[in-house]
Amino acid sequence: MFVEQAIQTCYRRTTPAGILYELEENFPAFKGHFEGYPLLPAVCQISFCSDAASRLLNKPMEVKAIKKAKFISPSLPGSFIEVKLSQRPDGWYFAELVEPNQNKKLSQLIVQFVQREL
Repeated sequence: MFVEQAIQTCYRRTTPAGILYELEENFPAFKGHFEGYPLLPAVCQISFCSDAASRLLNKPMEVKAIKKAKFISPSLPGSFIEVKLSQRPDGWYFAELVEPNQNKKLSQLIVQFVQREL
């Protein structure tokens, strides 16, 4: 299963703050990252941002560039991720991924999106 398809299956709902996802124990990225201590890879966190932008903008989006990324706390199997996006005046987006049940920041990124060609 491709990362994008796996991420789409994690979608739970749109919230007033952003897009909510659930990381189930069998999420494919946990299998090899890392054995005995599964963590969500950074590339998946970036892909969650693309999926959230696609849902919020109602068109297929992908990350064009990342200006800054800060990975603060690990995302573990069985947890939730809420992706909050806010557009900045310069056209870039501030993306914040949080674990809403614990109100814990997971990562912060400044990203630029572009519409994905189908």
